[in-house]
Amino acid sequence: MTPQRSNIVAGPTALVDAVLANYQCGHCNSETTVALDANGTAHLLIHHDDGCPVLTGTLSAAPDIARAAQT
Repeated sequence: MTPQRSNIVAGPTALVDAVLANYQCGHCNSETTVALDANGTAHLLIHHDDGCPVLTGTLSAAPDIARAAQT
């Protein structure tokens, strides 16, 4: 089974927008996309490389999310 990881980013719109715009995994060349759900809420989709320790859950995405929020 392919690992699937999920992280929740919630807060003021400016914070969520910053994370959506600036997230970059520190461990792979991940690509990000944004999807809107049926309610119009934006969700960040992170497509990690195979074997990425964040994808497998070995390492947390929290430092990358914090870094994205600060820019």
